[in-house]
Amino acid sequence: MNSLAQQALANALGKALSAPTGKAPKIKDFVEVQAPIPAVSLPQIEITGPINRVMELEGLNYALEVVRSFGSSLRRPDTAAKAIANLTQTAVMMPSSYASGIKQIIDLLQVMP
Repeated sequence: MNSLAQQALANALGKALSAPTGKAPKIKDFVEVQAPIPAVSLPQIEITGPINRVMELEGLNYALEVVRSFGSSLRRPDTAAKAIANLTQTAVMMPSSYASGIKQIIDLLQVMP
């Protein structure tokens, strides 16, 4: 891209175009920001009555799909906490058999290092 096109792009984006100096940025120029993870009180999953195995497997499959959708980012503690919170909130609204399958995956996520 020529310099005229770069200037037009910079003006359109509202940024001043500076020529590269060839020097690497200093470490103190980068500040690591970590947002605190809010402490959210999750509702308890109550499993009552007889368990329908088919519905339990459906809940298990649902929870596995949710976990798979997070991919490798699930290794980060904040992402795992978000997955646990989402699954817990879903399980509370579902029948006990379905919630039982979801709870099995939640228990595994809580043990995960």
